[in-house]
Amino acid sequence: MTINLKRAAALFAVMMLAISLVGGAFVGGAAAQTTTLAGDGTDAIDGFNASGDDHLEYSVSSDGTDFGTDSTETLYMNVTYNGEEYAEISAAVDSSTASSQVLNMSHDKLDDLPGDANETTTINVTAWGEGADGTHNTSATEFQVDLTFADSYAVTNVDDDSAEIEDVEASTFARFSGGLFGNDDPADLHTYEQTVGVEGNQTTVTLNDQTTNGTDAFDEAMGDELESGDLITGASAGVDGTPVLAFYESADSDLVEEGDTYAVYEGNGEWTFTLGDDYSDASTVDVYASSQKFTAGDQFSQEDLTSTFIDDAGMSFGELSSNFGFDALTSFNLMDSLGAFSLSDLNPLMLGGDVLTMGLVAPIGIKARRAGA
Repeated sequence: MTINLKRAAALFAVMMLAISLVGGAFVGGAAAQTTTLAGDGTDAIDGFNASGDDHLEYSVSSDGTDFGTDSTETLYMNVTYNGEEYAEISAAVDSSTASSQVLNMSHDKLDDLPGDANETTTINVTAWGEGADGTHNTSATEFQVDLTFADSYAVTNVDDDSAEIEDVEASTFARFSGGLFGNDDPADLHTYEQTVGVEGNQTTVTLNDQTTNGTDAFDEAMGDELESGDLITGASAGVDGTPVLAFYESADSDLVEEGDTYAVYEGNGEWTFTLGDDYSDASTVDVYASSQKFTAGDQFSQEDLTSTFIDDAGMSFGELSSNFGFDALTSFNLMDSLGAFSLSDLNPLMLGGDVLTMGLVAPIGIKARRAGA
């Protein structure tokens, strides 16, 4: 028999490609998971990370012979924790002659559910059926499910009770100028600090702002000029009492790399904190977010601010003054950092407009560069 070596080689290459693609489907990420709930109190879900690819499902049974007998037209299922509802789904009854129907909820419906990495949050699931008039015609079934969070995932929420919220008075200039020189109706000052359980730097922490006016406070502090990847300086973020670079919507890869700690404001009150090598052995961290500048108050040391914004972000003297105003003169260790600045940076007329405009120039969004880049 004559073997066509070229054809055999081609077939072998196709076979290896197919194998690699199939293998890649398993190596590239965890397979989607659907957990069928028994509803008997023994249900448990491991590795929860609020993925939209994962689902939980439960079969709702009619009270009578079928849903038509119950006069049920719509089925519902909700999830609560500590008395607060985190998700609810509904579906029309497929057939009035059916005696049961499966409801399916994706895990991303529970992305606000709080929990520590590798720890269990026990949720309460309730399923029922209603008639056209909203009457509960198919009795509610209620049971608990244990959700164990993945090592890589932790969530904490702040509300009006757990947040520090302070009234902010408009400045005299703002009041008498009708808002021309500053906001004559400023938002409250919001400050959040939460302790979260983590599995070292494997864990990304999400902080959700569920206060009444927190989103408005942070939007006002950051301004409306920021673009994705810009450094945030109008608001502040930190981990374990140390300031961290904070970005709008996405991190700037020119400023942070694998092993760095940083925060991203995703919008709509959601912060995510990526933990770096310094937290490889951590079991808990304190995450911090505030609608005031990094340099306001005394929450961060001069040494840490200098390290974060001059050493790590490579901000120039002019950029520091433009974004932090006259606070830059006292908040950063400028004398020890003179070697990091160019001569034009040190020119008093290059103070980002502060000397010439009495600090009336709004903070600017910066795509800064890592020192030495």
